[in-house]
Amino acid sequence: MNNDETILDESQITQIMKRCPNCGGNPTFDITSGNLVCGHCNFTQEIEADDRVQRRQLTDDIKRTKTNWTEGQVFQCGTCGAKEVLTNQSITQRCTFCGNNTIISKNELSGVKPDSVIPFRIDINSARELFSKWIKSRFFAPSSFKRYDIRECMSPLYCPSWAFSSNVLANYDGVLGRSQTFQTRNSQGQIVTQTRTVHFNARGSMNVNYTDHLVQSSSRISPALFRQLQPFDLRQLKVYRTEFLSGIATEHYSREIEQCFEEFSNFIRTDLRRRIIRKHNADSARRLDINLNFTTREFNYILLPLYIANYRYQQKTFNFYVNGVNGKIVGKYPKSKTKIFFLLLGLGASLAAFVGAMYWFIIR
Repeated sequence: MNNDETILDESQITQIMKRCPNCGGNPTFDITSGNLVCGHCNFTQEIEADDRVQRRQLTDDIKRTKTNWTEGQVFQCGTCGAKEVLTNQSITQRCTFCGNNTIISKNELSGVKPDSVIPFRIDINSARELFSKWIKSRFFAPSSFKRYDIRECMSPLYCPSWAFSSNVLANYDGVLGRSQTFQTRNSQGQIVTQTRTVHFNARGSMNVNYTDHLVQSSSRISPALFRQLQPFDLRQLKVYRTEFLSGIATEHYSREIEQCFEEFSNFIRTDLRRRIIRKHNADSARRLDINLNFTTREFNYILLPLYIANYRYQQKTFNFYVNGVNGKIVGKYPKSKTKIFFLLLGLGASLAAFVGAMYWFIIR
């Protein structure tokens, strides 16, 4: 443990929470009403939600500046290393990703402050019900997992993501290939169909506008799983307010904006390559050089709503993610070796019976 890290006990965590103005209780964000509701006296405070989200210009100053997000602190799990943000209106005493109860205070929250948030639309009970139906439909999942009470390990979490928007002027030069099919006669005089690729030079420019392309800024969720969780309805974006985070853990981004914009640039190159080949009615490219000129570069730091469930099976932790807006579920689940064995045994027996029947039919 570093000198600037401390283990929090319950009393220390409680001291940094905002209190209900009516009874001094702990208000949390209520998904159904979209308001702050005190769990003790049910006092309701309306959140002044604003959907006029503004994108920011991605400048060198923003890349270099490490501002302080003064509304919260970063807390790190002592087991898996996941970093979560605890604002003045939220509380967490267990890691959302692995369930560990040892939370370490890092005492700093530097970096870009969120611009917007998509509030949860599905409450946790609905998310649990959706997950239970999903896992029960997985044949190879262990029976013990299907019977497990998911309420013990599912938590809401805001996942950080960059949304990039750019107008791109691309100049390109290359050699493309177009397949042509023709008929000819072989040495036996038979007509056969053959395909050949005709290559030709291609040069030009394209002007393409990209809007709100999401690049996740968390290292805890793989890019593949993040793509599967999409889409997130960006029409529901609200200007960031800490009230939306009340009672909900928030992950602090671990992938800097420069790194994620480079990923966005690679996506643009791949997309433009596909567009250029299609533009020239080609099938392939022997060589294609693309020069990108970003006439505009904008970003929006978004907090996306997820439910995360973790389950430990045979000394391995499995994480599952539920889109907090549309209920889409992704994740790798444990496989029962016993079920797989008996399935293969059954298939083998069926195959043996089929071969035996065919053999008997032939020799009759």
